[in-house]
Amino acid sequence: MTTIEPPRKLHGEPVKLLRRPRLKTYIACEACRLRKSKCDGQSPACSKCTSRGIPCVYNQQARRSSRKKFEPGPPSPAASVSFQAPTSTTALPVVLLVTPETSAATTPVSHELDYESDPNRAYCTSHGRFAGEVVAAIDARAGRTPSSISHPVPFVDADLFGPLDLEPARLLSDSAARALPSRMDAEELADIYFNYVHPLECVLDQARFFRDIEAAYCGPQSLSDTERDIRLSIMNLVFALAVQRQESIPQVTRHDQGSLYFRRAWVLLKPEIVLWQSSGSIELIQCLALMHRYLHCTSQQHRAWMASGLACRIAQGLNWPSLGSPDTERAGDLELQRQVWATCVSLDRCVAWAQGKTIAHFSAPLSNASKLKRFPASNLPQADAARAAHLRRGSELFEIGNQIQLAQMQIRSRGASDLGLPRLYQQDEYHVVAVQFDACLDKWESALPDEYKVHSLRAQEPARSRLERYMLHFRLFHTRIFMYRPILACLCSRRSQKAATLPGGKSSSLSDRLFEDCAGLCVEAAQGLAALLIETLEPGESLGLMPWWYRLYYLHIAGMTFLAAMSVPRLYTDSVAHSWRSLISALHDHEHLSAYVPQCIDTFETLAARILEPYGSTAPDDASVPFSNGDFGFVFDDNFWGAGLDFDGYSFAADDNMGNR
Repeated sequence: MTTIEPPRKLHGEPVKLLRRPRLKTYIACEACRLRKSKCDGQSPACSKCTSRGIPCVYNQQARRSSRKKFEPGPPSPAASVSFQAPTSTTALPVVLLVTPETSAATTPVSHELDYESDPNRAYCTSHGRFAGEVVAAIDARAGRTPSSISHPVPFVDADLFGPLDLEPARLLSDSAARALPSRMDAEELADIYFNYVHPLECVLDQARFFRDIEAAYCGPQSLSDTERDIRLSIMNLVFALAVQRQESIPQVTRHDQGSLYFRRAWVLLKPEIVLWQSSGSIELIQCLALMHRYLHCTSQQHRAWMASGLACRIAQGLNWPSLGSPDTERAGDLELQRQVWATCVSLDRCVAWAQGKTIAHFSAPLSNASKLKRFPASNLPQADAARAAHLRRGSELFEIGNQIQLAQMQIRSRGASDLGLPRLYQQDEYHVVAVQFDACLDKWESALPDEYKVHSLRAQEPARSRLERYMLHFRLFHTRIFMYRPILACLCSRRSQKAATLPGGKSSSLSDRLFEDCAGLCVEAAQGLAALLIETLEPGESLGLMPWWYRLYYLHIAGMTFLAAMSVPRLYTDSVAHSWRSLISALHDHEHLSAYVPQCIDTFETLAARILEPYGSTAPDDASVPFSNGDFGFVFDDNFWGAGLDFDGYSFAADDNMGNR
């Protein structure tokens, strides 16, 4: 058998292959070992664990023994990286993901994981994590050291509503928290809320709320102290959101007033009321849902997550997910409970998708759809029936999104793996499942009545109905982006550039074409989202159609998708470049609303310049591209590995799938 000798220099020394250096894993903490991620070995906690806010634990015994075996040599000089073609297309690297709910300190370390025994293979790309990895990949490719400057993300850690100080020492007293604005100001703020915020998040009953205002200002105080404080907290939260909704108020004044109302509500909703009250109430759930919405627009992401979770848990305790049984109460009460439950689920999904949290089982929205369809036709007037139908459409869309996340992130314990319990979805066939999800979304969209179609939205009256229907389409585009974003990330993180291409620039293999087409659909959805949102802008208006914090969230989602597309020349077309310029222009129109917006624009323009400036304003469809797939993929893949994501686990080629069956 012939042995192939490695190439050697003239004097006999072997030539060092230019390849990615192996990680010195003896200095890695347990979390980085599990993620197969680079670790700087700093004590008492490495930088990756510090940034993620998770415990950092070192295995001191393994560290000492490894140092005895391996004597670290001097650091090797920087060298360019070349990529070797894999020797086997069916060999899939395995990464054990330590999820935010799983501490690295309590997770046993196993270095002998095979494909089927890995219980936590994950491809869920939350927007917050995806945005961070895009920034890190571009910086690394540009040869920059990892920056200590944070890049906040809307609905994750961006202070859209300005800084919020909730330190106990600086909170208001109970008597100060019970202060109310003038009756005229209270009614004006309530009108703004119900006309411009409530249609998107139907938490309150308008008639009941105004009765509460009447009782608070001049009515008899027949409520207990707990009930009174909860209702006063709801009022202050409504006032806070109504103040933030007014785009004509100067930014500092708006944030100060909104923060004052919120801190009053925070003081009045005491922990013992939320956690230890003998029985939940609809008012308590409404208060938590409103509190979550405000917190979601600040950097208080943990408190926002807890508020939405508590609201859903209390509603579950009241048996709201199974509403519609024959012994239900009056139709009006039942409809209000349905609206509040649907909103709680919507907010819970929103924070889960933004922060990459695992959705709890009880969050499945209105699972008994047959009762929803049957109830309005027989027992509700026409207006209420239309409202129930709208809620049902939103619930169906969220249920599809729930299934997409389940397909992307399998929640499976090692005990379940040892018992041989089946998975709901096969991770190595996500592209097959994605096709089914895409068909579900197409079916859902085609079933919309004519007044819900995109071409009919601008003519809809009143503005409340137009806003609700626009929001459904925003969520549809967002769901499509969320569904295809793992494939876009996978395309960007591919480790080697396929040599065989067709003359037109198309890849020759079916696998590559599937990657590119699915990633292209993700970019197209981002274009549709940005275009539809820009269509709703009303420059100069004190109250735009869509709340400005939602506009910033969706613009950020589309912008990060465009930045990822810039790494693939066939994705960043002239049409996408035009959408990118329109998006930046739309962000400039929002600069007066929050101090975060200029930071976001600067981040977007800086990252785009690092990619595009050496090659012109747009990426041409030829070989001179900002990043070759191999170069950009090297950095992108390293960074996604740091997040616990193994995109090589996708098997798109037919031979790969056959090999895994």
